[in-house]
Amino acid sequence: MVGDMAKVRNKIIFKSSLKNLILALLIVFAVPIPANSESQIPGRKDCSLIKKKKNYHYYDRQEAHDFGRKIQTLIAKKDIQGIYKNVLIDELQNGPRREFIKNKSFDQIFPKEWVTKVINTEIDCDSIGWRGFMISQGLIWFDRMENGKWTIKSINGVNQEKFDNKNVIGWETNKGIIPPTCFPTFGYFEKPKVDLFTEEFRIKNKREFEYSSGKYIGKTIPLSYKIKSKISKDNVYSVATNLDECFKWNSENGFSKKKERKNDLVIVENIIYQKSYIKGRENHDRYKSHYEVLKKVDSSKCDQIANQLSRCQESYLIRIGYHSGGSIGWLGRYYIFGIFEAKDKAKFIVPLKVFGTENLALNFLDHQFD
Repeated sequence: MVGDMAKVRNKIIFKSSLKNLILALLIVFAVPIPANSESQIPGRKDCSLIKKKKNYHYYDRQEAHDFGRKIQTLIAKKDIQGIYKNVLIDELQNGPRREFIKNKSFDQIFPKEWVTKVINTEIDCDSIGWRGFMISQGLIWFDRMENGKWTIKSINGVNQEKFDNKNVIGWETNKGIIPPTCFPTFGYFEKPKVDLFTEEFRIKNKREFEYSSGKYIGKTIPLSYKIKSKISKDNVYSVATNLDECFKWNSENGFSKKKERKNDLVIVENIIYQKSYIKGRENHDRYKSHYEVLKKVDSSKCDQIANQLSRCQESYLIRIGYHSGGSIGWLGRYYIFGIFEAKDKAKFIVPLKVFGTENLALNFLDHQFD
């Protein structure tokens, strides 16, 4: 009798222990075990085995490869702060700016499909020409800086801030939409303009003049001042565009007095293009200057940038440039332009600030006037 009771008791204890064991196993397998992020990315290459000569000699192949894998590891770990600690330039050339990611989680910025592509890509040991190094066909670009440190340059294809400009189609005036050629830009091939004006007015700091011309126009340089081109007698250079003249004459790097402007604008997805004709069909010309209005700039900020001018009537941040047709791609910059009135009541478009990237432009507007 006593033996039978002991057997029953042992059976109950065994069943209870078995249940606890099964429960414990279920808990263990139900909770995901963090994978070693290093094991999620392709293995490390030995770049010393590559015998082909490098086209560019500013980098060490193994360093480049290892930095690319470091980026992949940070992404596999979902370490958004770690990623941005490896952005050693002021801001990404393209991608979410620091201000935007401050209160965001990794998953709010980086889509799952994007992450999968990046961490499954094998990192090369060599650069893509002069552009630097890329991961997953350009989703990430990185490079070595002059001081020897490596930095992420661009993060493409992820979620970032959007402009509330869906209903803004060009810069509208009472004369119509301002054509792309009316904006007095300082493009990649417009150095003669910078050289002529800095020489004429003895401006020593050419770079400051090019990127902060709002400091000089209306003070050092009269608002309506023009310099005749040394190349063509029909063209004049101007750093501020007379609005009436710009709608009347066809212009590019100044005004061509013998060519009246035609109604040659094409609007595609809120971008203002010039017309082209391909095989007799009307099209938009990607290879000529085109622009998009990104953001309205408060008039008080416009006035602060160029307080030597009359009151700013209207101001916008715009993206303007053109496609080169070659490997360089789009050539353009981000400008803050303002419209000001001269003493004779003529209105002028004035370039106030120029930025190489959208992020730098937004940072300026967000923090320069604090």
